[in-house]
Amino acid sequence: MDKNYLKLLKDIYPEKSDIKDELISLNSKLYLPKGTEYFFSDIHGESEAFLHLLRSASGNIRDKIAKLFGDTLVKEDQDDLAELIYDPVHVLKDLFENDLLTEDYLTITIHRLINLFRFVSTKYPKAYVKSKFTGSYTNIIDELLYTNDSEFNKKEYYESLIANIVKYDSAREFIIALARLIQRVSVDKLHIVGDIYDRGPSPHIIMDELLTFPNVDIQWGNHDIAWMGAASGNEALIAACVANAISYNNFDMLEDGYGINLRPLYEFAIHTYKDDPCELFMPRVFDRNIYDNVSGEVAAKMYKAISIIRFKLDGALIERNPEFNVDDRNFLKFVDFEKTTYKNVPLRDTNFPTIDPKDPLKLTDAEQFIIDILKSDFIKGNRLNRHMRFLYKNGSMYKTENGSLLFHGCIPLTEDGKFQEIEIKGKKYSGRKLMDAFDKLARDAYFTNSIFAKDVMWYLINGRYSPIFGKSQYSYFENLFVDDKDLKREVYNPYYKLSEKEEIVDMILDEFEITCERRRIINGHVPVKVKKGDSPIKAGGKLYVIDGGISKPYQAKTGIAGYTLMFNSHHVALAEHKSYESITDKVSSYTPNIKEVEILLPRMLKKDTDEGRDIREKIEVLEKLLEMYDSAN
Repeated sequence: MDKNYLKLLKDIYPEKSDIKDELISLNSKLYLPKGTEYFFSDIHGESEAFLHLLRSASGNIRDKIAKLFGDTLVKEDQDDLAELIYDPVHVLKDLFENDLLTEDYLTITIHRLINLFRFVSTKYPKAYVKSKFTGSYTNIIDELLYTNDSEFNKKEYYESLIANIVKYDSAREFIIALARLIQRVSVDKLHIVGDIYDRGPSPHIIMDELLTFPNVDIQWGNHDIAWMGAASGNEALIAACVANAISYNNFDMLEDGYGINLRPLYEFAIHTYKDDPCELFMPRVFDRNIYDNVSGEVAAKMYKAISIIRFKLDGALIERNPEFNVDDRNFLKFVDFEKTTYKNVPLRDTNFPTIDPKDPLKLTDAEQFIIDILKSDFIKGNRLNRHMRFLYKNGSMYKTENGSLLFHGCIPLTEDGKFQEIEIKGKKYSGRKLMDAFDKLARDAYFTNSIFAKDVMWYLINGRYSPIFGKSQYSYFENLFVDDKDLKREVYNPYYKLSEKEEIVDMILDEFEITCERRRIINGHVPVKVKKGDSPIKAGGKLYVIDGGISKPYQAKTGIAGYTLMFNSHHVALAEHKSYESITDKVSSYTPNIKEVEILLPRMLKKDTDEGRDIREKIEVLEKLLEMYDSAN
């Protein structure tokens, strides 16, 4: 080992006893149970359902309450305690307004929460649990958590602490702090396997919550990449994000959530399409806006206006990037404006007042003004860019951890099961190297002025060999303008069929150097159509597809409201969420359908995890440092 490195370590551990103390702690930590990992995918802006699943640990906290208090509390009281933990601010406000926050209630509730906190944190070392403490009351919580109230000489002290919390009007804040600690300890690690954005009304609220979560990673989905690319200044993706949001009636998210000024687009659309009913562009309404309740007729005009701008910008991007090989997606170049056809198929809408048939990709001055305003808001928006920076800091194209390979869509394959080669700037990439190349370009798009990298972000949500899209084409133009199944057809990359074979999954896991005995791929992107007999478990239990459809627009196709995968020291378990309403209506008693899919015998300890590998490496370094101390003496 480098002597300079050891000298630096000696500055951190100046005494021999300091090293021994750390070695004792690290070696002991190896034999603690593995923490619980939770995996979510394809949240699509459904903040209400996601926040409940996160704060309830997918119903696990309710299960812990039943185990601890099953003999002492009736079901109604258990439900009330669960609801308090999931949403303490709202529940306490409601109790206060109904004069139910009595001293007895507060005292009893604090006792119950402390007991539950002990129960859910019992498998973790004290240092780990304390690492979850933030804000006020940490010293008092520490005292209550590790003081045994059954001991005669401590009982009076314990009860005095709680009595004084109530006496000095700190009980509400204290209960909120305890509830959030229970939430945090119940989920040791959170993995989001792509697609926080689009469709649902409030991805910004989801992102605000994730910013507060201490241990989270994100594998970028195609919808996330669209917003990341838009925030980097890609005009085609800016138009795409606004068009997608309007198509799902998400005006509150755009204007109130992210401060995107839609007024110029509104005025332009009303003026340009005043006599056009824009029937093909009526938004799909799953949620009502509170602050910006635009009528369907006006929204349709705005959706058409931004879509035409989008198609023009798409075409310009395609023409400056011939190596993308997506000339067939330059939609307006395939429109015959005299015959009003697209690829020889009649158009369903023929009113294009802003398109010059001789130069169909040219923006009018008014359209350019709109995109300039939108671009400024996307680039300068404080909240939006705080969220985008978090996606970059905590996100990536893929992740490997504890035998799991996480990515959103696919690893592009050929029909014969080989890794698909893609040429980028004259160099060919496939498999893991392709994912690494796209990861770097995604970062360059936001943090450098590379126009090419920004355009690659567009390819990642549209390109036929994009690993986070993985289809032959993205038919957003065809779905609006033509009645032709062949033109609309989106063919999945061979990965989606071939990955049902165990040998293909093994090939991919080998490519990413995951060599442990228990290993798996976890991805989303493609909804699991349970009502048609689809299963989220494939390839002999080595592939989990956890996009079951938490997004409300999906549920008519899937028949359920999504999956959560849980990986603790005992098992890997799949939680099936039956419907959106089952998650959000009776939140206090909600329990999903849990299926244990991998039983871990013996129980998995930290020494068996990636964290354990890192701990052993640190132990090795410290033992060498200890030898250096001994040799110096």
